Amino acid sequence: MARTVFPAGFTWGTAAAAYQVEGSPLADGAVASTWHEFTHRRGTVRDGTNGDVACDHYHRFSEDVAQMRRMGLAAYRFSVAWGRIVPSPGAVNEKGISFYQRMVDSLLEAGVEPWVTIFHLEEPVWLARQGGFEKRSSVDHLVSLGEILFARLGDRVHHWITVNEPSVYAYQGYMTGEFPPGRKFAVRPLFACQHHLLLAHARLCAAWEARGMDGMIGLAHHALWAAPARPQDPRDCEAAMVMDELSNGSVLDPLVRGSYPQRALRRVGRFLPRTLDHDLPEMRRMGTYIGVNYYARYAYRWSRFMPILHSTEYHAPDAPRSAMWEIYPDGLYRILDRLRTDYGNPPCFITENGFPLAEKGGAPALDDTPRIAYLADHLAAVGRAIAGGADCRGYFLWSLLDNFEWNYGLSMRFGLIRTDFVTQERTWKKSAGWYTDVIRANAVDQ
Repeated sequence: MARTVFPAGFTWGTAAAAYQVEGSPLADGAVASTWHEFTHRRGTVRDGTNGDVACDHYHRFSEDVAQMRRMGLAAYRFSVAWGRIVPSPGAVNEKGISFYQRMVDSLLEAGVEPWVTIFHLEEPVWLARQGGFEKRSSVDHLVSLGEILFARLGDRVHHWITVNEPSVYAYQGYMTGEFPPGRKFAVRPLFACQHHLLLAHARLCAAWEARGMDGMIGLAHHALWAAPARPQDPRDCEAAMVMDELSNGSVLDPLVRGSYPQRALRRVGRFLPRTLDHDLPEMRRMGTYIGVNYYARYAYRWSRFMPILHSTEYHAPDAPRSAMWEIYPDGLYRILDRLRTDYGNPPCFITENGFPLAEKGGAPALDDTPRIAYLADHLAAVGRAIAGGADCRGYFLWSLLDNFEWNYGLSMRFGLIRTDFVTQERTWKKSAGWYTDVIRANAVDQ
């Protein structure tokens, strides 16, 4: 058995998002989010469920924090529901702020460091009615939310994530239609949305720096490893490089280099906002670290039938897969090593990594051995990258609880702890005890 030992002070945590766990989306003066509206449309969620209750974390956060203490977590990453705090432009809902203040206090009392995500795939309906992140005015609205949070929570919260997965929010919302606003093949709005989220990240970092706040701030990037379906085929290699630049480079390059990748620009530059050249110098603001959300590798083949990109995803029949994606731990190592070699080795944290298991009939699935194997392999990959010099400082497992998994609903479960969505009972799975042991040892065995 091989053991991977992590550096002293390595941060162990779990991650969650407001709409996925909180429930009570309209409570105490909150206004609807786009996800609340979206999930109440027929056919948008695979199992027909919504986040009206989810894990009822809005009422049970103290119980959940007790679970975190029992597990030995050093940190908990959570997001705010924008509509709880800002029910209309310029307004502040004190009851919404109070909820997050109480949660932060509860975490600190339990010895768990709060990590707050300002924007996690969820905008209020009032912003969507104005055009959402297709419009440049959205940047000012998001920065305003950040300023409220810095002012009201900044004395106790020292770790911030500005934006979670801007590429996913844009692609799923405007290309596949699986996320709000549910549009398909809307290419220009897609790139406007992503660009404006990156600009908002830079301005949130600037606002945080202007306050002279202690701690760290960064963006959580959905990092996928893009590979050619047939490495010996130059066209497949080109297809994979295009998708790599669009998925990874078009997020990281503006933050670190103040530019978009050239291959991506040649393909999609005409769809980017006309303010591009003006914005890029300002967008060159990484923050103090980069967050890495990693789940899978994607293989691509060249296709004459796919306009603009000439690339299509390919599922190799012999590749190991979870219920959602290909399993490829080496991709996480390669992403971290690329940050080291190509992006100046910035401090980074794994801000999401996890394994889905579909809910099936019969007894609750508490023996989640496949999850343990997946997590152990990915943690070993992190340790290998650190041994090679990557400046990775922590790991946030997705997720503490089974929750509402966006367009998959309640049937796709990522939690260390099983949520009974009828009784709201929490039950530890095998992986919860395993992760507790990993945290105590600051090491993982394979």
